[in-house]
Amino acid sequence: CDLTFSRQHNLKSHALTHSTERPFQCPICQTPFRRQHDLKRHMKLHTGEKPHTCTNCGRSFARLDALNRH
Repeated sequence: CDLTFSRQHNLKSHALTHSTERPFQCPICQTPFRRQHDLKRHMKLHTGEKPHTCTNCGRSFARLDALNRH
């Protein structure tokens, strides 16, 4: 594609979106992921980990973006 990046890390991360390779596999459900970060985020579904808590109502969320939407 024609996108350019000022940082090598961002280019490498973006390049994965064009790849069919998914080297990171969930050990519980075998779902494959392109990035280790995505696998770590996915694992919270299996562990029940919810480290992000709303200070107004006390509800907890596995992901910060879900808390922010709340």
